[in-house]
Amino acid sequence: MLTPDVLADVCRRVAGSVEYTAEFVNAVNVGRLATLEYDNSIAYISFSEIGNEGRNSSFQSFPSALVRYYKDPRPQKRICFYFLPSGNCETRYFSFMYRLMATAGVELLNAEVLANTVYPFTTIDDIIASRESNRSRNRSNNSTYLTRSSSRVAQVYGKTYGASKKETTLFCVALSRLTPSIELYQISEGNLTELPKPDLEVIQMLGKVSIIPTDRTMERKEFLTHDSLRSPTFTYNLLRKLGPKKCALCECEIPELVHGAHIWGVADIKREAGLSIDRKVECATDGDNGLWLCENHHRLLDEALLRIHSCGQIAVISGLEEKSKEYIRHTTPIMQLSPDVFTEAFATYVQRRYPARDQAG
Repeated sequence: MLTPDVLADVCRRVAGSVEYTAEFVNAVNVGRLATLEYDNSIAYISFSEIGNEGRNSSFQSFPSALVRYYKDPRPQKRICFYFLPSGNCETRYFSFMYRLMATAGVELLNAEVLANTVYPFTTIDDIIASRESNRSRNRSNNSTYLTRSSSRVAQVYGKTYGASKKETTLFCVALSRLTPSIELYQISEGNLTELPKPDLEVIQMLGKVSIIPTDRTMERKEFLTHDSLRSPTFTYNLLRKLGPKKCALCECEIPELVHGAHIWGVADIKREAGLSIDRKVECATDGDNGLWLCENHHRLLDEALLRIHSCGQIAVISGLEEKSKEYIRHTTPIMQLSPDVFTEAFATYVQRRYPARDQAG
């Protein structure tokens, strides 16, 4: 990997000299990392993967280098990334990650090898839109999601398991340069309830992130306490299934105004005698048991002024004054749910919502 020509080029770009001595150290989980010490300064340099390994292989190690950089107490330090000769290093996902790295303050030492200029993100909305553009092409790979709460706080939903969990650290570092307040929800599975300890320590060092754990015990307590469940797992599952917040009936994309709406309501799930508590919690947090709705359409659905048919069609109930019907029709341009929303599992929850009505219509 690190030929004399590569090392000389790195030294020239970082320290302005091609004279160097090198020591190779066996280590693991450091992010394909070299440290370059010069003039009372240190540069942390992470190197790209060689070959055509998967996206996770290419990026899960970089946050390890980023963590080591942040934990170094020396004031004169830099964090850099160097592109080694490789296969396809400029996919849409890779390009997104380069922009996220640039936003986090990473110097791309030899970015001229890329066909496109890498610009850092300037707003949260810019990151959300770019993330969704990648997601629409490969829905199975996304693991860290970003949105905003009703109080305009940036929210990161990150898995504590799987190869992509390391993305969360990079997201938090990048966001810390764009917003004064961040909420990090750790989406757990089994015994994996937290991100790696070094990553959490760095995220806490940023001074802007409120770390909010989630696990089955906490979700169960929330379910038993509140009928209007505000579950991080439910939100994460909706983000994973549907992408960023966008009302399914009017396409409002203002995150502060869009909520996760349950199809089979939490209060009704609680009253279901044939299910265990754990199964009820699964239903209440299932992404197929919900959709994104703006405040207006959420209320219309909860007040039964709008109904969902078994075919995914939206209907205005009869008995309303004509002017009320006209208002609802005018503000509801989408009267047929898309296949992305109306899955087979979603249809089952619709049947649960309206158990007494004829589902054929």
